[in-house]
Amino acid sequence: MRGAIRRCGLVAVLLAWALLATSCARSGTPERGAELRVQWVLPSEFPARVSLHRPGTGGESPVMRTYERGVEPMVGEAITDGVVRVELDRAETVAVVVRNPLDRPVRFWVAPHLPVPHSAEPALMIRCLCTGETYEVPAGGTWVREVQLGIRRRQAVERMTIAHVITVGDAPVLERTDAH
Repeated sequence: MRGAIRRCGLVAVLLAWALLATSCARSGTPERGAELRVQWVLPSEFPARVSLHRPGTGGESPVMRTYERGVEPMVGEAITDGVVRVELDRAETVAVVVRNPLDRPVRFWVAPHLPVPHSAEPALMIRCLCTGETYEVPAGGTWVREVQLGIRRRQAVERMTIAHVITVGDAPVLERTDAH
C-alpha cells in the first residue's frame, strides 16, 4: 500500500511540474533568449544615415567617438535586420553608427525610447542614446556610440521592439525650478 501511495505522490509531483512547465511556455516567457528589434524614427530633414553594428574587435572601443571624413569607424559587421538576439539577464553591446554625407556638421538628439509591447518595459535592460545630450557628426564624418540592450528573465518577453526618435538640432534645455 505504501508503495502505491509513493507512486501516486511521484506521479502527482511530475504532473504538477509538467502543468507548470506548459503553463510557463504558453505565457510567452522565453526559456533561453529573446529578440530586440531596434527601429529608428527619423525626420525627413535628417540627412545622415543610421545603422546598427556589432562592436569592433580589438583596438580602441568607441563608447562614443567621432571620425573625420575618410576614416572608417572601428565597428563590426552591420546588423541589417535591426534584430539583436540576447540571452536573458545579459546585455549585448551594439554600436550605433551615424554617417554624415554633408559638408557641414549635423547636430541631433534622441528622444526617450519606446518599447513595444509597453507592458514589457520592466524587463528591458538598456544603456541608451536618449540621455538628453546633443550629439554632433562632423562634416563628411561618422559618429559612433555603443549601447547595451538586454531583457531580464523576470517579466521577459520573446520579442520586443525599441523605437528611437532622432530629432534634428539641439536637445531642449530644461530649466530647474526650486519649487517642489
